[in-house]
Amino acid sequence: MGKWEEVKLGDGKVTELIMGQSPPSNTYNREKIGLPFYQGKKEFGELYPTVEKWCSKPNKIAESGDVLLSVRAPVGPTNLAFEKCCIGRGLASIRPNLDLIETKFLLYYFQNFELEISSKGQGSTFKAISGKELRNLQIPLPPLPEQQRIVAKLDGLFAKIDKAIGLLEANILHTQALMGSVLDEEFGKLEKLSTKYDKLKNLTKKIGSGSTPRGGQSSYKESGISLIRSMNVHDCYFKVKNLAFIDDIQADKLKNVEIQENDVLLNITGASVARCCIVDSNYLPARVNQHVSIIRTDERILPEFMLYFLISPKMKSKLLYDSSGNATREAITKSMIEAIDVPIISLEIQQKLINKIKESFRLNNKIIETQTQKLTHLKALKSSLLDQAFKGEL
Repeated sequence: MGKWEEVKLGDGKVTELIMGQSPPSNTYNREKIGLPFYQGKKEFGELYPTVEKWCSKPNKIAESGDVLLSVRAPVGPTNLAFEKCCIGRGLASIRPNLDLIETKFLLYYFQNFELEISSKGQGSTFKAISGKELRNLQIPLPPLPEQQRIVAKLDGLFAKIDKAIGLLEANILHTQALMGSVLDEEFGKLEKLSTKYDKLKNLTKKIGSGSTPRGGQSSYKESGISLIRSMNVHDCYFKVKNLAFIDDIQADKLKNVEIQENDVLLNITGASVARCCIVDSNYLPARVNQHVSIIRTDERILPEFMLYFLISPKMKSKLLYDSSGNATREAITKSMIEAIDVPIISLEIQQKLINKIKESFRLNNKIIETQTQKLTHLKALKSSLLDQAFKGEL
């Protein structure tokens, strides 16, 4: 195997470290003059940041094949530069001396120690790691044939793991699509059973959206009455993360949009338009902001029936199509909601349909949960293999 040495990242012999520097804003352009400009982003470890700007007078340049490291908010994610580019201050470029170190070996090293490197980030507003800290970072340097052996072994194992991950992800997407098929099939049957329809406005006690308290996010409280926003509303489930809270005085000003148990919530603006759910009573009392509409059905329509009807692919497609007609942004207006044609069927048939859909969803979710657990295991296996490689155990 040969002796493993350690060298400093900034020694200038094995690797060259280039800290990014954002060029003057007047050198940016969208006419593809100069070099594409890259800046570190949260998803950098998985995807290259979108090239939104080009730079006619770049300060710092990464060459194709350099290892790019995100050094500011967040610290740690890495990727390979696939083209010559200008790098902003959120990135560092690590250029390997190919006579001494393999590019993929260097990339795998940083992927393995991403969390450790991230922990070195400092700053109260956002984390960043300095060029001095990076230059003093010790990296392993086995003999070149050993590096090549490790890279070849990891490449082979990762190719098999990535293939398995791809198959699992495809299975999950297929299972999710089946949920839509179930809804379409069940509501398609209803069209044959029911020849009578009525407008939603005639089948509800309330249709209405709320507003954001004065001061916006700065006025939100640590606890209190829930203020539900579009980010909390997903198809068939309520996402608690980032749930906002307001006090009694703020809530009183929104008392006309107080959520009652079994109210159906529909997102009516933005990228999440047409998502729909029913909120668990544990999060009540609650209000909604202006991006969410409350649909409170009367005694002729069961709330869960309305939920499934609104998220069925045929109805969702209609809502998305109608919302795209807004001149300024995607939006579903109150009049659009009121004009929705709803099939009129007995409560007994509604309940049977609800039970059938819930059972199908339960089975599908069980499949997705199993597949997701396998995905997690495979991703953990990749981390384990990297760890073994840099302990000299692979």
